[in-house]
Amino acid sequence: MTKLSLPTVLLMAVLTLLTSCNPKVQFNEPMPPGRYNLPNIPKAFRGEIVDGDEVWSIGKDTVWIDDEVMVNGEDFLLRRMAGHVVMSQPVAETGHWEVFLLKREGDVFRTASFEDDESWLRQTATFMESPRERKKSGGKPGYSYWLLSPTAKEFRTVLKQGLYEMAEGVSLPRGGQVRPSAPPPPTN
Repeated sequence: MTKLSLPTVLLMAVLTLLTSCNPKVQFNEPMPPGRYNLPNIPKAFRGEIVDGDEVWSIGKDTVWIDDEVMVNGEDFLLRRMAGHVVMSQPVAETGHWEVFLLKREGDVFRTASFEDDESWLRQTATFMESPRERKKSGGKPGYSYWLLSPTAKEFRTVLKQGLYEMAEGVSLPRGGQVRPSAPPPPTN
């Protein structure tokens, strides 16, 4: 499997959020179910991520990329579960939710997404009580996607078993600026 850099995955995730690209796995509600929404983006994730000409500014409740602004609580929801920050974003065409994960590992964070590969779908089907459904979006040309309706316990199992596609890590901004594509500093 090809590993993508965090800036690449973050860019893909945000472009997906901004353009409502056709997510192949969607959830019936924001994940995890029954959890409170976080009012703010966690402090360690705030700051700037600079990759070449691209600058991502992550504030208390907003993410800026060039002229695009996404607001927590309006454009996406954040919740916590099993050591992950779970980002749910509504999919306008279907009324369902696309879900991304942010996982902090020490001074590094990584992003993750859910892919529709057959192996993953079989694994999740072994412990989810409600069956997955194959759906088709409205409009022309429309697209097919899998709709999952896990309970909080089932979603926790997905997280604990690592049943998602994880990207490369990048240093946490912690209110400052990080440059993931810059060469590492020399060691003494």
